[in-house]
Amino acid sequence: MKKILILLFLIYPAVLEAQIFNRNVSKTGTVAATFLEIPVGASAIGMGGAFVSVAADASALYWNAAGIASMQQMEFMAQHTNWLAGTGFDYAALILPLSGIGTFGFSFTSLNMPDMKVTTVDMPQGTGEFFSAGDMAVGVSYAMSLTDRFSIGFNAKYIQQKIWHETASGFAVDFSTLFRTDLLNGLIIGAAISNFGTSMQ
Repeated sequence: MKKILILLFLIYPAVLEAQIFNRNVSKTGTVAATFLEIPVGASAIGMGGAFVSVAADASALYWNAAGIASMQQMEFMAQHTNWLAGTGFDYAALILPLSGIGTFGFSFTSLNMPDMKVTTVDMPQGTGEFFSAGDMAVGVSYAMSLTDRFSIGFNAKYIQQKIWHETASGFAVDFSTLFRTDLLNGLIIGAAISNFGTSMQ
């Protein structure tokens, strides 16, 4: 078992580096729903985002849904952040452990922007009209412990982005795991694949 874990530690960085440098650049500049990358949770942000393997509160729905598998009681969190350029970021999450079934979670993410002037070439100071823009995502999560050491988690998200008269929507999923080892006095290994989904249409 220890040999397998040591082998995993040696292989994982190589796989990660290969993914980083083997990017498909054909869609450069076309990424949508980047508001989903805004971090949540004071503890996680204070740790610089190094939270995937220690997520064990309601913010785990963002970092690693497998972290809610060990939760024993209902938990709720809400966050509001005055974000860049007058935008407002909001996040809320609810955790519901159900004995013998697993743990369910529900999340809501929103990024709202203040009204902006509609301008044209002839009227650069504004036409008198205003438009707004905003992003929103709702998610449903499920996590369970397969053993006393290994747990898995899933998120399914509906995403919507709006600007003036245009709206686009899509779906995304997250897959995550947590593995508690005997190495180094209880080293926990966490892994998460986030926001893997459809194009916005």
